[in-house]
Parts: sequence; C-alpha cells; structure tokens
Amino acid sequence: MKMLFFVAFIFTTITGKAQPYGNYFVAAKTGLSMREKPEIDSKVLDKIPYGTKVTTLEEPGNWVSVTTEGMMGYWRKVKYNNKTGYIVDNYLLPWAPPKLSSIKDLKQYLALASQPFGAKLVRRSGAMNQIEEGGWELSKQLYKNGSERHQFLAYEYNSDTYFLPDFSLQQGFLLLRLIPEFKMVFGEKDEFPTANKKITRDDNDYEIKLFKTVDEQEYGGPFTIEKIKIEFTDGATYIFEMYMQDNQLVIFFGGGL
Repeated sequence: MKMLFFVAFIFTTITGKAQPYGNYFVAAKTGLSMREKPEIDSKVLDKIPYGTKVTTLEEPGNWVSVTTEGMMGYWRKVKYNNKTGYIVDNYLLPWAPPKLSSIKDLKQYLALASQPFGAKLVRRSGAMNQIEEGGWELSKQLYKNGSERHQFLAYEYNSDTYFLPDFSLQQGFLLLRLIPEFKMVFGEKDEFPTANKKITRDDNDYEIKLFKTVDEQEYGGPFTIEKIKIEFTDGATYIFEMYMQDNQLVIFFGGGL
C-alpha cells in the first residue's frame, strides 16, 4: 500500500470535510495497524480488526496527513486494547461496515444498520405487473438513522438513490467497494478516482468524470471533488453518481436498455 505523508495545518476548509473527533468503525478488510507514532515505519503496537469500533482522541498541534489508494486522510490518535497509538482514518466509517459474508447490496446494508421510520411510500402510474411505456413506480423508505432509499421502476429502466448522513465521498467509495452490488462500479482493487479518464474493464468501456470546486485541471486533492459520475455499458447502459448534499452523501445507480 503506497502512502504519501506530509505535515498539514488544519485550515477551516479542510476541517469542514476532514473527520472530526468521535466514534468510527474500522473498514479495512485486513484490519488497521495501530502504530506508536504517526509514521508508516513506526512500531506496530496492535492490529485493530475489521468492524471494530474506535474513538479518535483529541490531540493538540498539527495533524499528519496520509494519502493511500487515492484517499486523503490523517493519522489519528486512538486507544485500543489498553494501548494508545495512531491509525490512518482513511479506512474509518461512521457506521459499522457491512458483514462481508452476508451483505450483498446497499438496501440490505441499510436495513441492518437501522430500523425503518414509518411505512414505505409508494406512488404508481400504470399497471406494475407489466410496465408498459409511460408506466412507472416510485417507492421511498426512510430509516431512523436518517438514511433513505428511493427506488424507481419504469419501462426497461430502473434506478436506486440512497441518502447517507455523515458519510463523505471517500467513505462512500470505501463502503461501496465492500458491497457486491457495486462491483461493476468500483472493483475491489480500484483506487478512489482522482482524474477524469476512460478505461476498459471486462471488455466494457467506462467513462469517469469528476466535478470539482476548483477550475484547474490538476487534481488539487480529494477534498476539492464534489461529484463522481461513472457511465458504462454491460448489456444495458448504466449511470452511477455520488455527490454531497449538505451533510448527506447521495448515491445514484441506474440502468436501462
């Protein structure tokens, strides 16, 4: 795992998107190494397993930033197993990560992460047992943790839109890479997108577009990215979008003939 390090001052524009102090969950499949100092070559004090809840501790002074797999984060001080050390927060999620042996899609993950808040709302147009041109169905489900799932069904087309409070773009990428439903979007070994590009995967053409807060063509860091859009064809034509709306991460995935 290639990492880049440098000491960074915590400016307001950064802290608005950097993870604050609090409780998080380890989402690295192989676990996170807790080190004696905020350095990659520092002594390993312990290994924190996948899914473990950790609390990042307040610490005065500058944070040390770290970039791995395209994701930018910081070395954060934590206490685990009666030891105090440092881990990279690139692999932390605000919710418990999915159970790798059983969670297959984001709908299933939301249902296990929280309870529904009220009944599912359904609006229809046309007969749903055989959707014809012009017919559609829209359903919405709100959960007690503030998340939402919207499902849209139409003639030769369907889409899902998810709203996840407290998630960042990077955390969304990390989460979706763990869920099989999105394996066509983000492969297990894919890095966080940092540039517009066209690629070919499994004989399918992909176009990745980034929408940023700056006009410069150069990268400028992950915190300048507002939206990720991926289009590809695999029998059907698919569109994936992920962007921030206030403090919610919005994930859209749709496809049709």
